[in-house]
Amino acid sequence: MSKPFDLKFIPFSALHISKLNMRHSDTTPEIDDILPSVKTRGIRQPLIVRGEGGTAKKPKYGIVAGRRRYFCLKAVVENGAEIADVPCCVMDAKDDALAIETSLIENVARLAPTEMEQYEAFKVLADKGQSVDDIAAVFGITSNSVKRRLALGSLIPDVREAYTNQQIDAASIRVLTMATEKQQAEWLDLFNSDDYCPTGQQLKAWLTGGGVITTDKALFELSEYDGTILTDLFGDHGQFADVEHFWDAQNAAIAEAVESYKAVGWKEVILGERGHYFPRYDYVSHPKDQGGRVYGEIRESGEVTFYEGYITDAEAQKIRRALSNGEAETGKVATTSKPEMSGPMAEYMNLHRHSIARAELMKRPDLALRLAVAHMICGARHWKVERDEQRTRKEETQASLEASKAEALLAEERKAVFELLGLRGEHPQLYHRYQSPHDLCEIFARLLTLEDADVLRIQTFCLCETLAVDSSEVEAIGLLTQPGFGAYWSPDEAFFSLLRDKPTINKMVEDIAGKSCAKASLSDTAKQQKQIIRNRMAGHGVTEASPDWLPKWAAFPAKPYKAVEGCAPAERAKRIIKLFKPA
Repeated sequence: MSKPFDLKFIPFSALHISKLNMRHSDTTPEIDDILPSVKTRGIRQPLIVRGEGGTAKKPKYGIVAGRRRYFCLKAVVENGAEIADVPCCVMDAKDDALAIETSLIENVARLAPTEMEQYEAFKVLADKGQSVDDIAAVFGITSNSVKRRLALGSLIPDVREAYTNQQIDAASIRVLTMATEKQQAEWLDLFNSDDYCPTGQQLKAWLTGGGVITTDKALFELSEYDGTILTDLFGDHGQFADVEHFWDAQNAAIAEAVESYKAVGWKEVILGERGHYFPRYDYVSHPKDQGGRVYGEIRESGEVTFYEGYITDAEAQKIRRALSNGEAETGKVATTSKPEMSGPMAEYMNLHRHSIARAELMKRPDLALRLAVAHMICGARHWKVERDEQRTRKEETQASLEASKAEALLAEERKAVFELLGLRGEHPQLYHRYQSPHDLCEIFARLLTLEDADVLRIQTFCLCETLAVDSSEVEAIGLLTQPGFGAYWSPDEAFFSLLRDKPTINKMVEDIAGKSCAKASLSDTAKQQKQIIRNRMAGHGVTEASPDWLPKWAAFPAKPYKAVEGCAPAERAKRIIKLFKPA
């Protein structure tokens, strides 16, 4: 455990900004929001300092945390006023790691540091011997987040400088962490030239000399692959550095799969051309023992899907005509000389069987529940269920969503549902964009073995996965359940960066700081007013912090700051609020 801080009152002239303060090289900070308070009452929160320089009789102290308060005091002194000695918490001068932690924690609470600032601070801590888990525990973030920041250390200095100066976008810099130094230098030459320069996803393809193929697409064991795999800390999967080498291994695995199908009795396995989708609407399901084939779909992404038991629609029509005429089908797909049931008879029996099954199903809600859930998972001829992809063009919105508590709970439940269904996968995905890989009857049979409570749990999760964003149903659920919004979310940097309307921001200032403060800041910039909100939440310049403050939008129903018509969630709630009452 670190040594406790000593409280001392130190002359202002003995203070300076420590180089261990993560913002020591920045320009003069904005202090307009706290300067009036400092002029009137002085600083209420001590500076955190460490001994740096001076002599035994006249020691000097470096400020690790409290840089803006220092500049406020400096402004007061420069205006000719005298100030008393400054209250300071003095930390151990030898504990560099603790100093960096303190500075970073202070700045994260006030204004999120850039990725490069975090990298530089984390690197110093790592060089001091702290592990990734230690650093993550100090700042309350995941180990993977620390690894992502430290990955920026693989960038060459010129690339880091360009990113710090906001010349390179975040998506491209994350891809460059996977590149060799030579590749980075070559890309930077392109970036600084007038020629086309790939960025983002195109940059990934440029690094690999072709399309991007991630490791989850491999049919073969990754442990047996002798090529290079690029580790992507910012994605769910690594990617293959050499696309052609990947296809050599993938094609060998496809050939093995073809032989495996033939070994279990499939007479034909037909592979489509790479990049061509298998048009299932042109094919009809047909049994293996009556000539059904296996069709393989190979996508440019590296994904391979086998469709078992299909014949062409033309072949199926030919069989139906032969059956309806009582004729024998001499092709491969027919094996009997004369069908037992003609086409019209098959249709007759199918319709009656359908009616009887439905009449009986009405008596068995337990079966209906399980079959409905199976349909929700797999889709069927008259069912089409899709997951809401939660798409956004804003990278900061995506990052905020992925880091949210609610999404973490959904991810845990997804794993639990996979366990209940007997499905396996490192990155479970229940719904797929084009068609389900899960067999409906297999899922139905599995559901029959589960208790009602487990089936209802799975059904609830399916509803959660397929619930549409910005829908009235979302508002209805919120009105009925009345969740504590603050238990899941609080304003983050993505929220503040997207907050643009100045009158609305001023209303939020009034929410958290009162009418007088809102009125006094009316002519301030939107950026300054947002900083007031941040400061109030963090407790800077006030007696009590308001960390639990939420905007009026963060409630069910959402409340507008100006008019309902300009607030989409409030508009949806207004239309339905009379229909629903809280449970």
